[in-house]
Amino acid sequence: MKEKILIIEDDPLIRNELKTLLQSNGYETVAPENFSDAIDRIKAEQPHLILLDIKLPGTSGFSLCTEVRTFSEVPIIFVTSRDTSADELLSIQAGGIDFITKPYDTLIL
Repeated sequence: MKEKILIIEDDPLIRNELKTLLQSNGYETVAPENFSDAIDRIKAEQPHLILLDIKLPGTSGFSLCTEVRTFSEVPIIFVTSRDTSADELLSIQAGGIDFITKPYDTLIL
């Protein structure tokens, strides 16, 4: 059984590059384009890992992470272009296990 990674990223270029990279390394990926039902999707998919952006349409990664922690201990890694120490601290306080930042204009996968 392949490990499943759920990618919650609103930028289509980044979402597709992450998906391609992970699939080429043997992971099953789920990369929804709509985030209005993100919590239901997480519950249904039961991923082994979530890659989560901070800034999402209609919500924030911080809020989603906090809500996920009410029902799951799935590892969540924040992947974002935001690079302040406050963002990193909020990510960990919300329940993320790691914080990866790189300006998307220089992202090379």
